[in-house]
Amino acid sequence: MIGRFWARALERPLRLDAVERPGDVLVVLGAALAQDGSLGPVLAERVEAGAAAFRRGLAPAMIVTGALEAEAMRARAVALGVPQAAILLEPTARTTRENALASSALMRAHGLGRALIVTQPFHVRRSVAAFRRVGVHADPLPFRSAVTTARQAAREYVALAVYAARGWLSL
Repeated sequence: MIGRFWARALERPLRLDAVERPGDVLVVLGAALAQDGSLGPVLAERVEAGAAAFRRGLAPAMIVTGALEAEAMRARAVALGVPQAAILLEPTARTTRENALASSALMRAHGLGRALIVTQPFHVRRSVAAFRRVGVHADPLPFRSAVTTARQAAREYVALAVYAARGWLSL
């Protein structure tokens, strides 16, 4: 209970106010796989949120991005009802910045303009800003996370500072 309190308290300033609206593509950001190669809890939650948004008709396409996890993400999204033909695979990115760079190139190649970024609230501020920095019209896909920890939220403050110092954000 105390850990959940701290997670929510640390996460609050990292969130972006968002209203659910349609886009051209849902971009589901990668995260750690479990030791057995299945989706870890953070990643599973992202894929589930993206698939649910797809089923609600928020975007006609989905990008799953991550060097080690994109294939597993696509398989889970298909199992959740997203047609494989609607999923674009981005299997090279290892960081949020690389997610933005590689996904933006994929979006341009497929004529996709507006991206709905699918990630937990603690990670959404940096993610959306990284996508905007590389020229993507990006908005967060709002959803409530059940897996955020205080450690994840605290780590995000350091990541935000590093990205800001390197000029990788458009705030």
